Amino acid sequence: MRNVCDVHVHASPSIFERWGDAEHTLEVCQAAGMSGIVLKAHHGSTTELANHLNKKFKIDVFGGVVLNYFVGGLNPYAVDACRALGGKMVWLPTLHAAAHEPLGRFEFQEPKTRKIPRRGIRIVTAEGLVEPMHDILDILDGNSTVLATGHVSAEEIKALSAVLRERRIKVRVLVNHVHFFSPGLNRDDVEALKGENIWFEVSYLTQKISAAGAAETAQLIKDHPDAKWVMVSDSGQPGNRAPAALRNFRDLLVRQGISADRLDAMMISAPRELLGLEPVSGSGPGARSWGQG
Repeated sequence: MRNVCDVHVHASPSIFERWGDAEHTLEVCQAAGMSGIVLKAHHGSTTELANHLNKKFKIDVFGGVVLNYFVGGLNPYAVDACRALGGKMVWLPTLHAAAHEPLGRFEFQEPKTRKIPRRGIRIVTAEGLVEPMHDILDILDGNSTVLATGHVSAEEIKALSAVLRERRIKVRVLVNHVHFFSPGLNRDDVEALKGENIWFEVSYLTQKISAAGAAETAQLIKDHPDAKWVMVSDSGQPGNRAPAALRNFRDLLVRQGISADRLDAMMISAPRELLGLEPVSGSGPGARSWGQG
């Protein structure tokens, strides 16, 4: 999969079972010709691990921090440290988000941790965006670190978008797995949110657990050709391996009428633009090389 950059990959160590550790995952992705990955861990930070692995692999490795209760929730200090250490992504709460059900776990995967929160984290109240979120936006304003929406609700994402426009905050936003149970965006939601600094993520895992079908995902992309789409694996679970997951996802969407060139852009140029990286050479339609692994 020459030049592909997957911005949503899980690996061990993790509080969930994974098919491989980060080094093995990178070995497979590098052998397939990929240009980069972003490592994500629900329990906290992958920035330090990514910095270490970048010394060992030719493939670009990026990390970030997930703002679950494991790091204190909406913790501006964790965000500031992530930025200072070169983290590429800050994810809003995932399994500890108020909109995530069942709270603290997944129906298809149990965590190794035992402490389940009684109340989930919201980024918005009746009074508007919660105060720590304003601190977080101030930290990210004008920096290269991406703000990803995690598992917060569609309504919360819309409120966040409104504040970004109102305050003229310059931050790239990745709306995670649009068809996952949360946020579960529809056509009108995408229409309301799309803009210069908003990217929308479609995920193979969403298909694999039947949260949405390939036809539904393809139709949303067709309905919004002017939106910025990024294609990811959200891989790492047993039976969902990178980069095979992306290859399978691509094949599913080709059969639904999404052009190969469009899909290659969603896996090559769009992720690099999102991360603020230079385009890779030889990344045009004629440069495809779908490796094994």
